[in-house]
Amino acid sequence: MLVSVVPCGPTANESETRAIAHLTDRLQKEPGKGEWVLLTNLAFSVTHQLQSEEIDIVAIGPPGVRVIEVKHWGWDHVKARRGEVELEADRVTAKARKIGTTLRAHALDLPYVPAVFLLTQDAAKVKGVTDEPIRGVRLHPLARWKDALGLGDPPGLSPLDVKRLCQILEPRSAVAIDGSLRSLAGYVNLELQSPKQERFHRVYKGIHPTRRDRVVLHLHDLSASDDKNPEGKARREFDALRRLQLHSWAPRILDSFQDAPGYEGEMAFFTFVDPAAPSLQERSKDSTWTSASRSEFAREAVSALRDLHRTESDGQTLVHRNLTPQTIVVKHDNTPILMGFERTKIPSDLRGRLESQFCHESTDHQRNHR
Repeated sequence: MLVSVVPCGPTANESETRAIAHLTDRLQKEPGKGEWVLLTNLAFSVTHQLQSEEIDIVAIGPPGVRVIEVKHWGWDHVKARRGEVELEADRVTAKARKIGTTLRAHALDLPYVPAVFLLTQDAAKVKGVTDEPIRGVRLHPLARWKDALGLGDPPGLSPLDVKRLCQILEPRSAVAIDGSLRSLAGYVNLELQSPKQERFHRVYKGIHPTRRDRVVLHLHDLSASDDKNPEGKARREFDALRRLQLHSWAPRILDSFQDAPGYEGEMAFFTFVDPAAPSLQERSKDSTWTSASRSEFAREAVSALRDLHRTESDGQTLVHRNLTPQTIVVKHDNTPILMGFERTKIPSDLRGRLESQFCHESTDHQRNHR
């Protein structure tokens, strides 16, 4: 199944982190075409006059909406402190009621929104947990995650319903789910160029409203990657481009790799000048592009690739590894621009040495545009 995790706030403890990772991993391995969104650590209030309450997980999927409270309780704790557990059950029930009331203002046929506890204690310590609810709230160990999500219930929401309800609770979720984004970091009229189903790396074209710069903006959602070092993976294309700025066939960088405003620690972006030229795939369909021009362009492209593969650092060369008719651009003067460097392997020692040099050059470049 397709799963989008939208971090609305930081996790409070390791128990929450473990629960989110567990649900994400299990849902991704589940067969089927259903779409799920997990809004995590959502600060929610019915009106602006009331203080927001934090909800550990709001799970929205085909069966409906679930409000999940993550607890690191063992069964002995539940039995020994029944009164405290009942108070917590009343609190999470109130949260679920508010979520349901808010969503039904936009979706009258929304199924009942239950509240559940998801217990992250080791299996031995939750042994004996029954299906009997406490104050109407059921307790589910991680092993019973399907029950916590209502995965066996009849489907009640379409993928479009899932996205719409998510945006009601958290408008920013649209970015994580389908790339719906019109402005970012001062750039406007953003148009998605990459496939909507691509979550980790999205590419937009846009314009700066005052400088009139036309740019290609690369946005990386670090939370959408299972990589051990998602930021390093996200930086790969920028680091390759930074190394190649002296070559005429490399895109000219405008904004260096940095946190996306409003998404610090979650999303990062960089931009380069939009070459405003067709890809080789598009240009090859033009009947006015003569055989002589095509041959000349081919020679220029091979020369550019040779320059790229001669680029060295401590004996290590860069290799493009992503050459396709879509990643080679044909400029107006029939010369190439190489794109698509996200698969390039960057020698690890390059980054530190080039960082200070490029930051200085980038500052000068941006000053010249003011």
